[in-house]
Amino acid sequence: MRILEYCADRADEGIRLELVLKRRLQLTDRQIRQLKYLPMGITVNSMQQRTTYCVCRGDRIRIAFSDRKRRVGHLLPAEKALRILYEDEDLLVIDKMAGEICHPAHGHYQDTLANQVAAYLEKKDEDPALIRCIGRLDKDTSGTLLFAKNQLAAGRLAVQREEGILYKEYLALANGVFAPEAYRGEIRLPIGPVPGSLMKMQTTPEGKPAVTNYQVLCSDGRCSLVLCRIRTGRTHQIRVHMAAVGHPLLGDPIYGNDTVISSSRTALHAWRLSLRQPVTGEELSIESFRPAMFS
Repeated sequence: MRILEYCADRADEGIRLELVLKRRLQLTDRQIRQLKYLPMGITVNSMQQRTTYCVCRGDRIRIAFSDRKRRVGHLLPAEKALRILYEDEDLLVIDKMAGEICHPAHGHYQDTLANQVAAYLEKKDEDPALIRCIGRLDKDTSGTLLFAKNQLAAGRLAVQREEGILYKEYLALANGVFAPEAYRGEIRLPIGPVPGSLMKMQTTPEGKPAVTNYQVLCSDGRCSLVLCRIRTGRTHQIRVHMAAVGHPLLGDPIYGNDTVISSSRTALHAWRLSLRQPVTGEELSIESFRPAMFS
């Protein structure tokens, strides 16, 4: 359960509670509707109150979000030590290793990071009603992985993603050397599925818009270390875009063509996560240590 509290001041005098919830606590119409049907979801001075109530100076407004009715019964907790980069009342950021799977899928029902997060929150007596992974990573991709602990945080983070406030910066090792004039650029190529393939994507005019900004940090004459920031979240976006411009990532089993240097896994690492704390608004920048292959 996530609790928000606010003490009405002089400027709130005589204003409907619904407007105060929107202006002061940044709640959406949808969130307010949901709170109306929760026991003690919206209270003023410890009494459940209608949103039409006229607020008085000094009123103590309390909002209580609960996910208990949305419990996910099939997600079995799996206790395993997590590599935690950041945690507060609303967020959990872990350091994902290459080879780890974010969510249960065919053949992996109890050994995913979501299962581990469920066990971790249960052990802390926090309600793991719904495990919300914000921006999943491919199995081979390592780095920062964000989980929202409650419905309020998840909703606000979704808005941040749409507005470009929440974003990740990736480090990638790409085959070959970029031309000097292409050391920094933007790739705007729509991405869509390859017909008949369950996983493979391609750049195609019929695909969804996809934008990747990149900067070459250094090169050893065989491969290049590239910093990428995606403006859209398409499946395999960085891998597809880098391959499309002639520089597939090292070790990529689907889009790669390692010729000079090889890698045991796709050389992609979610290095830094930037966002605002969804309740306090504090700006956060969370980094994952670079794997040895990127040093």
